[in-house]
Amino acid sequence: MKRSIPLKLKLTTISVCILTVMCVAFAISTIYSTNGLVQATITTPAISVDESMPAITSEPSVAVTEALWQFRGTTVLVMLCLIAIGSALTYLFASRTLKPLEDLTERVQHIDIHNLDEGVSIPQTKDEVAKLAQAFQNMTEKLNLSYQVQKNFSANAAHELRTPLAAIQTQLDVFQMKPDRNPEEYTNLLQSIGESTERLSNLVKDLLTFTNEQGIGKKEPVELRPLLEETVFELEEYAATKQIEITISGQGTVLGDDSLLQRAFFNLISNAIRYNVDCGSIFIEITDAQVTIADTGIGIPDEAKSHIFDTFFCVDKSRSRELGGSGLGLAIVKSIIEKHNGYIYVKNNQPQGSIFIVGFNGNI
Repeated sequence: MKRSIPLKLKLTTISVCILTVMCVAFAISTIYSTNGLVQATITTPAISVDESMPAITSEPSVAVTEALWQFRGTTVLVMLCLIAIGSALTYLFASRTLKPLEDLTERVQHIDIHNLDEGVSIPQTKDEVAKLAQAFQNMTEKLNLSYQVQKNFSANAAHELRTPLAAIQTQLDVFQMKPDRNPEEYTNLLQSIGESTERLSNLVKDLLTFTNEQGIGKKEPVELRPLLEETVFELEEYAATKQIEITISGQGTVLGDDSLLQRAFFNLISNAIRYNVDCGSIFIEITDAQVTIADTGIGIPDEAKSHIFDTFFCVDKSRSRELGGSGLGLAIVKSIIEKHNGYIYVKNNQPQGSIFIVGFNGNI
């Protein structure tokens, strides 16, 4: 494996090379200029008027020559000293400047799924290193949030799957302990196991729907009125068991996937039926901007409204299990609506019940 060169050493090497080239160029130019200056100051030969007077020579004296060589040596020596001092200062400043980056690298190397919440310290340098640390901090926060959501989802899924399985196992153990078993006990056992199996099947179906939910495969104009009428028709028998009246009004068209939208509205309307009172009503109002589904059911407490779209959240777990809820229906609805560039929230209905408002920002 090829050994990597530290960044500060690379920066120092580049800086020293540039410094050396500049110092050498400056020294050469200085020496060359000095030679020219000395040559210019040497007295030029003059015409002799009197033959008894000697002509002035143009050759430099020994003292001048020695001074030139001394100047050249001094220039080279100063150049070497400047290169050495500049190299040392460059290395020191590079080390100091890159110290926050080295600290960040060391901290990042020690981060794993067990300490994502610790994050990294942001240096006060207000430079690119600080920006990098801030970006990494934001990334770890998102990763930690996603990991916690996934962890909670797995724990909740395991718990929800374990409950009906434990019920089946308990019923079988109790049944096997009985010495005599009559046909009615067999019937009750099979009925109980069938109910638990159906609940398991619905839960697994919802889990697959939630975890395998993909993006919108197509974006086409979807007429909301026919889609909701078809959804209500599918739930007509379920609503008839509680004598619930469903009314639809208005028209609207949105861009999206009709099958995904139908799944979302199916969950909302089936919930409105499931948690409604006998002989209650459901009113669905459609516009291009939003769909409103109002019911006369048991309602949702104010402190639970911000959590009802979380996975496996149930206002009343015992009642939800009794009515066949898995705690994933509204989470699936929110996921689908958000993929359609929309939003969903709930408020109280008067005098009782809930109103779910589904809005579309990308309506046509």
